[in-house]
Formats: sequence, structure tokens, C-alpha cells
Amino acid sequence: MKKSILSITIFVFLFILFSFSYSSSTIFLSYGAYFKAPVSPFGPVINDPNLMVEKVNDKPLNITTSLAFLGPNDILVTEKETGKVIRVIDGQVKENVPLLDVEVATGMERGLLGLTLSKSMNDTTTYVFLYYTESGSGKDGDDVIAGVEPVGNRLYKYEYHDGKLINPTLLLDLPATPVNNKGEHNGGKVIIGPDNNIYTVIGDVGAHRTQSQNVAKGSAADGTSGIIRITPTGESAGEPIFGAEGPLKYYYAMGIRNSFGIDFDPLTGILWATENGPAAGDEINMVEPGFNSGWAQIQGFVDSDVLNRGKSVKDLLILGDAKYSDPEFSWNTTVGVTDAKFFSSDKLGKEYENNLFVGDINNGYIYRFTLNSERNSIEINNSSYDGNLETLADKEVNNPKEVIPLIFGSGFGGITDLEVGPDGYLYVLTYFGEIYRIIPKLNLINSDNILHTSKLPPPLTQSTTSISNSTLVQIKGIEGNKSYNPNPVMVKEGQQILWVNGDAISHTVTSNSPENESRSDSGKLFDSTAILPGHSYSKAFDIPGTYSYYCFYHPNMIGKVLVESK
Repeated sequence: MKKSILSITIFVFLFILFSFSYSSSTIFLSYGAYFKAPVSPFGPVINDPNLMVEKVNDKPLNITTSLAFLGPNDILVTEKETGKVIRVIDGQVKENVPLLDVEVATGMERGLLGLTLSKSMNDTTTYVFLYYTESGSGKDGDDVIAGVEPVGNRLYKYEYHDGKLINPTLLLDLPATPVNNKGEHNGGKVIIGPDNNIYTVIGDVGAHRTQSQNVAKGSAADGTSGIIRITPTGESAGEPIFGAEGPLKYYYAMGIRNSFGIDFDPLTGILWATENGPAAGDEINMVEPGFNSGWAQIQGFVDSDVLNRGKSVKDLLILGDAKYSDPEFSWNTTVGVTDAKFFSSDKLGKEYENNLFVGDINNGYIYRFTLNSERNSIEINNSSYDGNLETLADKEVNNPKEVIPLIFGSGFGGITDLEVGPDGYLYVLTYFGEIYRIIPKLNLINSDNILHTSKLPPPLTQSTTSISNSTLVQIKGIEGNKSYNPNPVMVKEGQQILWVNGDAISHTVTSNSPENESRSDSGKLFDSTAILPGHSYSKAFDIPGTYSYYCFYHPNMIGKVLVESK
């Protein structure tokens, strides 16, 4: 059935006041991984009038990264910075009795990151696999508080017994010490493949530059920038693909910058993965054995050269049976893609069965992708989409507006995990500790726990009572010093400015200038954090003067406020 995108179009462009345009060649530095999209005050919106969102947990958890199902209505959730595995039974959060509490480093993208579980083929034991950045001194956050380097990014196997995780076995010990002094790009998603082996992904861990990052003169691959495959007991699985020496024997794929999502196509058994670009080139990749994603030479499509580096496939390092292939889909403006999940169920309708769903951290969007009949490529021209699909024929988002037909849901806040539950419905985990379930409306139409997401947000004039007393500034998009309109904006002391995001992606209004590379003073005077599409941020200026600001996601978006005395 063809779905109307009226609701999502209105939600995204409700407050657009002026027309705008984008330059596909615009290049900028994105810090999207460090700002998370907030939950929309209007609640999550599903772009299908037949579907709705149910909030699962009775109270929020603390910065959550992964979930897995111990049984129907019995969910295990990892908390990034507490190191706790929390159980949620029938929606009730059992935070006082965690299954496990491990000591984790927490700086930036470090923490308790990945979770999956399986039952033994030979007995009734449930095994739980956890990936986390292990603390160097045995205290949570010691890397932030005391500058203690982590022991490593480690994958452990536990046994579930009587409400506890016991008998830990270390399966993988991967690097966690960054080169650039940032605790970033640690990966951490863990899944079990159709071959019953364990797969996990790790990024370049703070700019490591080894042969696994396609640096020919670099040191040997060290366990970073790869999808790693091992047996359930920690041995290398299958014949080595890239080489038999050291960590190379564990690599299933290489050249990965930063990933928060991997999943197997249930129909073909082929692995797919998301990848974050630095300035452009967020990706969705089909990952066959020996896949080389191209980092640190290539990001996005080779021919597009979105990083303006002039690199080609000839610049990549060939290790063993490595082979490069372009992404199946790419964003030129980074959105912070996170988890990927094939929806192996028909509970939401046949048109969604075996579709690929992808979340993001910057905007709180869920994107929906369909594959071709051979299931070796994304194909988005079928009748289950609505809107302008012509601009997506190249499978590259050159302008953020192009992706609107692919937005399945919005307003969730930064998404960290997507899973299919035992009940066959799609579950969404957010950075801010909320679990949502997407279900048909007919299931629980009268339940008080349902968020009636077919309701549109109220008009700006209703939601912002002080609009008549404010000076309006439209956030147009990534257009340099024309990104904010008007620019500069001139007000009298004490007067309020209302910035309205008329773009299709999140932006910020952050004090200071992007020229300050350390950004130590950024946001000290004012900081909107992420402003969702169609939402606003307001501030009154009481002291005359000139105030510079920019978008923390996209630092070439710059503006000024000129405050005059009354």
C-alpha cells in the first residue's frame, strides 16, 4: 500500500519561512557524534497512519547503547557510563538489581557498548556477549576523572544464571588507546551470524593509522578499523581472509572509520553495516568476506570524492583477499547513522518485511530501505515509497531534503539500537534511555500507554507564546554566512531572538567561532544543543555587544548577533 508522507513532510517543514538551497560540494567538519538529537516534545512520529509507537519502559535508563531479548517482555539493556546490564520485565526497569555491573571508561564514545545473547546448542545455558571499554583502574569514568587509559575494548562471554551474569571469559582484547587523545570510534555492536560465529565492529579508535586503515607504510593491523569474526570460544573463524599473522586472522572486513550498526540479511546471510564519515560520506555498506571500506583514503562514493582528497581505489592497500566496493547508499551531509536492522517479520505489514531499517543520532530519524530482487543492492523506486524519488536514483543524498521519502519515523531522540522482538515488532532504543515499540494501531488503539503519533505538532504560533515579541532568525541550512537569516541579526538589549530550524536535519546555535579549533570556549555564553527540524531555540541578550555563533554539527554555518543599547 502506498503511504502518504504528509505527516512527516509537515513535521519537517512546518516552520520553513524562506526557500533555501544547498551546494553539494560543501565540505565541513561534523561533530555530530557528540551532540545527540533530543526527544521531540511532540513524541515520536511514524510515517504510516496504520502504525503507532508504544513506550515500553516505565522510567528512563541512563545513557543506553544496546538491547537484547532474554524472553518475551524480558529485555536486557546496557548503560554506557554506569557499566550496568539492566533488566526490563513487562516494562518495569529493575535498576536496583542489575544483572552485571562492570567498570568502564566513559570518555566520548567509550563505555558499555554492545550486547547479544545465544543459547547453547548442547544445553540450556544462555550466553551473553558484552563489548565494553574496560576501565584502567577499576573505576567507572577514570579516564575522564583521572586521565587513566583504558585496558582495552574487550569482548567477554558470560553465562546467565538466576538473574546474574557469571563466569566471564575474555574472547577479544582490542585497542582502546587513541592517537588523537579522543575516546572516539570504538564501535562495539555485537551480533551472532548465521554461521553461529560472533561478529563485532570497531572503528579507528582515535585516528589509528595502520595497514587496516589502508596506510601502506603504517604498522601492522592492530585490531582497529574492522569487523572482527571469532568463534563463540574466541578462536579465529574460518580461513583467514586478510592474513594469518596477529590480529589480521580475525578480520572479516577492514578500512572502517566508525560504525554503530551491523546486521545480516535473513534471506541471503550477507552482512550489512553502517559507517560514519568525518566531514561527509555516512554510508550503508554490503559487507562480503574481505570487504575493504576504504578508510582512511576513501569515504563515500569514489567518484564523488566528498572529502576532496583526490584518492582512488589504486590508493588502497591490498591485504590477502581484500576487495573494495562503493557504499550501497551515502549521505554527503553526515547524519550520524547508527544501528541497522533487517525487519524479519510481517507484523507491521508485508511491505515492511525484510526491509532494512537504519537509525541516526543527530536527528532521531529511522530510515527505511528496500533491496532489489537479488538483494545485493538498495533499490528505492518501488510503490511503497511516496515523494520525489528521482533525486535518490544515484543512492546519494546531496541535499538533506532528498532523504525525506526514506524517513520512516522521527522524534525519537538519538537512536542507538534497533531490534526485532520475539513478538515480531520493531523496538527502538535511544541514547536517553527510552525503549519504544512500533506496532499496528489496531493492536492497542485504546491503551493509555500509546503515543498517538498521528497527531501533528501544533503550529508555531500556538507552541511559542512569545513569538510576537521575538526577532525571528531562520536556520536555512549549510550555506556559510548565509546559513542563518538574517545575518547578522540586530536587536536591542533585553530583546529575545527565536531561531527556527527550517532545514531537514538538526543544527545548533552555539556561541563562539569555529576558528577556535580547541573549542574550549564554545557554548559557554549560549548553546541550543541540537535543534530538531521544525523546532526552535530562543535567547534574550541583556548586555550590548557583538556575539559570534555557529553550528556545532556543521562549523562553516556562522552567524552574528549585534546587541545595541536601548
